[in-house]
Amino acid sequence: MEKSKQPSKYSFSREWKIRYIPIISVMGALFILSLILIFVIPNKAPALPMPEEKKTKTGWPYHIVAPFVDLSSWVPLTSQYSLNGVPNLAKVEEQTGITYYNLGFIQPDMNKPLESDETIRWGWGGLFELSEKGNDGYQYPKIKQTIESLGKLGAKCTISVGGQLGNAPWIVTTNVDKLEEFYLDIINTYNIKRLDLDIEESNQVQSGNIANAKAIKRVQDATGIELSLTIPIMPSGWQDKQIKIIRAYLDEGVNISLINSMTMCYGTGVYSNEDYGDASIRAIENSVKQMREIWQSYGTTLSEEQAYLKTGATVDIGYESSLYPTFTPEMTKKVVQHAKEKNYGMLSYWSINRDAKMEANKGVADQFEFLAEMNKFYEK
Repeated sequence: MEKSKQPSKYSFSREWKIRYIPIISVMGALFILSLILIFVIPNKAPALPMPEEKKTKTGWPYHIVAPFVDLSSWVPLTSQYSLNGVPNLAKVEEQTGITYYNLGFIQPDMNKPLESDETIRWGWGGLFELSEKGNDGYQYPKIKQTIESLGKLGAKCTISVGGQLGNAPWIVTTNVDKLEEFYLDIINTYNIKRLDLDIEESNQVQSGNIANAKAIKRVQDATGIELSLTIPIMPSGWQDKQIKIIRAYLDEGVNISLINSMTMCYGTGVYSNEDYGDASIRAIENSVKQMREIWQSYGTTLSEEQAYLKTGATVDIGYESSLYPTFTPEMTKKVVQHAKEKNYGMLSYWSINRDAKMEANKGVADQFEFLAEMNKFYEK
């Protein structure tokens, strides 16, 4: 008769085999997998997280319609929108409910841009008398009034510096201290949270933008101001000049919240089978590819969705000149539809002055017809 087998002192109980050995095996496999991920798979630049909140730190939503207003453009005194010749934006707000505006343009005084100590003499439209210090007592108080009235009605304003005509502050001086002083003066005067740099024509000089970027970095560190860049574009995308400008600000560590492309005035850049609406869509699609490449070169991965979130498009509504086709509501509709599909950060147009019929424009038939198309951006 055989002796019964005695269990080894090293054997596992049935409970161990059922309960604990599978757990230990899984944990071991996870540990090995983690080592593979750390040491075998190469590291990549981290993707930026999409914002969980619907608004930025300064209270601006991530998707807005924000038309441009020319605050220094004369409005006839007979118009319902005239405040001593200044656009009455409270009246526009009451009629339309627009919440976000880009107000342009602040520039150095066209006749005497600098004081003897290089302090920038600035004003709306390049007129020192349209400023806090040069107050003409007639139009400037109404500029203050129209801006303050928007705040009381719950609207938010971005102030845009630069523009097509005249010299930008970074052209009249490259003194970083004086540029910083200039921006702080504007921010404190109008209590704004968002600033736009409209960089076009001769204001695209690289040396001036490098000095300006240094000043903007200081201002951002001191105030937390959000910054957008408004720059020219062609249907093929940004040209080398615009790419260098973007890099000038990124090189200094400036946080660019939005790049607003002026989707307009393409000249011969349009295909024979395109209108300006189609060309604008092509321009934005190309700029998104360029943006992702630029940010990647600084070690930051932008998804396509994130790049569109940092994208603005500003169309030039109605008639601009005989050099360009009239930009129609139908063209606007195309851009708006693409903006909805891709979730642009901002849609805009030049300008409320035209769309409200504060000024005559043969390409604008009905009051606020372009705004009606733009507001479809908000529709789900």
